[in-house]
Amino acid sequence: MITFDKCKCFKGNIKVPADKSITHRAVIMGSMADGVTVVRNPLISRDTLATMKIMQQLGVNIVNETSRLLIHSEGVKNFKEPYDILNCDNSGTTARLVMGVLAPCSFYSVLSGDASLLRRPMARVINPLAKLGAVIKAKDNNKLLPATILPADMKAGEITAETKSAQVKSAVLLAGVQLEGAVSYIEKTATRDHTERMLQAFGIKCENNDGKITVHGGSLQYTQLDVPADFSSAAFYIGAGLIFEGSEIVIENCGLNPSRTGLLNVLKDLGVDVKYEITSNEYEPIGSIYIKSAKIKGGKVSGDIIANMIDEIPVLAMIALFGEAPLEIRDAKELRVKESDRIAALINNFRELGAEIEEYEDGLKIYPLTKEPEKAKLLAYDDHRISMVNIILAKKFGIKVLMDNIASLDVSYPDFIGDLLSLEEK
Repeated sequence: MITFDKCKCFKGNIKVPADKSITHRAVIMGSMADGVTVVRNPLISRDTLATMKIMQQLGVNIVNETSRLLIHSEGVKNFKEPYDILNCDNSGTTARLVMGVLAPCSFYSVLSGDASLLRRPMARVINPLAKLGAVIKAKDNNKLLPATILPADMKAGEITAETKSAQVKSAVLLAGVQLEGAVSYIEKTATRDHTERMLQAFGIKCENNDGKITVHGGSLQYTQLDVPADFSSAAFYIGAGLIFEGSEIVIENCGLNPSRTGLLNVLKDLGVDVKYEITSNEYEPIGSIYIKSAKIKGGKVSGDIIANMIDEIPVLAMIALFGEAPLEIRDAKELRVKESDRIAALINNFRELGAEIEEYEDGLKIYPLTKEPEKAKLLAYDDHRISMVNIILAKKFGIKVLMDNIASLDVSYPDFIGDLLSLEEK
């Protein structure tokens, strides 16, 4: 049990950790390239370390200098067959993207992970790769890890998205770049496009024609990359800044890729215009975000925008507890199969605070709190994003938080508590 002192508000400038999604992709593509790739300002966390360790098992030499990674590789065609199972730990991104990388390889490999990852769906990746000729055998009728990837004669082709998932798209594109010809992935709803942007940074021709993303086979060229701060981590300060009256926070050097910033669009629709300024725009737009306390209006959030803010929905739900009217969030069924069932986790914790909540299979409806809770046990469910929401709420009310596994913060933001407390005004 952890107890936090009640906080008046948060003020100051903050630099959040580097982007997890971009770091994963930089490590993977740097390993696929022939030469020495330099990744500056990477996120060093439990998830990204899992990706690095797997690349090292495939014969890639990765020098971790903390502020930068030096990735020495002879290219994906010279990957070595691993001696042991490839452990993805808790990282769904690692499992799904690496599956795409290994599917065309000429050797045998096995992907596994921790207890949480072994429950997360993998058929969504296995099935489209199989349509290109991949041979992947997985647990529970090809639905779950562990997964065995066998050598296969894959052919270029066209895949139509059945799931709104950037990870599935990325797996197909990372396999496709190793095949002769062009591989296309058609998505009705745009998802985050870090993979497409980064493939181009590594010299690969990648086009998006009205939702039809096409990658042309070729060799990745080594390069140098800077990783911006993670918008998904920044979102917690956006939430904290809005719900603590009198707060003023500036988030610096943050990734502002429009396929990631759906939360800002939704907040504007709900009456809160969070200001931001783009200061550079090479392969990813980067800038500062300015937050002042404010209350959102009620309403409904659903449809295509959900895909561009799936990781920020816990923050939006938290903000809604202090809004002017109820907020309904729908079309978010993907939250059920994250590190935890995030819909259930949020509902259980918010009800513990005394909030009225309605549950749907694909979302929830949050009624603003009518009084301050005197006590509550907020469970983390071994989920880093639920943990961070709980910590902010604990600071709001000065209540006890039962963390069933505080190590979950290591997945994306190991220093979150210290960074948050550095901004507090008691």
